[in-house]
Amino acid sequence: MSIPDGFEGLQFACECVSSRRGGYSDPWAAIAKNKLLPDGTKEEVLNLVAQEPRTISQLAQALNLSAPSVHTHVTEMMKSELLREATGWEKTHPAEKYYEPNFPVLKADARAEFEKLCVELSERVADLFEKKQPQLRRAFSKTDLAEQGWTFSDVAQYLYACVQRGARRQLEARHVLPPCERRANGVEWVFWAEAPADEG
Repeated sequence: MSIPDGFEGLQFACECVSSRRGGYSDPWAAIAKNKLLPDGTKEEVLNLVAQEPRTISQLAQALNLSAPSVHTHVTEMMKSELLREATGWEKTHPAEKYYEPNFPVLKADARAEFEKLCVELSERVADLFEKKQPQLRRAFSKTDLAEQGWTFSDVAQYLYACVQRGARRQLEARHVLPPCERRANGVEWVFWAEAPADEG
């Protein structure tokens, strides 16, 4: 038991470091919390199938592992829905199964399409957060945090996280952002990856 009886328990900066169920954290934290990518091999599998869909035997050869070992990893990743079968890939044998990531992988050309707008939005958020510093500092002075030896800068990241998470909740409530999707294994997450620039 990680939390004594009668206590609700702390909410940490990232839900992924807590043994508690449920939470308030970032939508991808459940990947770490539920140990869906617990080792480097599963990450290597994702990196390979993100380049192009591959079979278990192709993955085994590329990773220098036995096919049964790779089959175990792929089966676990299919159950956690990190992988999916690549139905549009041309097979050389009817029984072959090719696998690909079951989440978006944004390559350099796709990221470039969004870059200017994302930079503009981030600048506006940064400007607004900076503009609100006097009010945030006044609010800090009304707490007992300074008496405990903490400064405003010690809680500034917490305050920004509150803004960011609050905005995400509002956008989810307005159906602008999709909420976390509950997977077959009961875990809720939203996930993506960014490919290196030279793979775009």
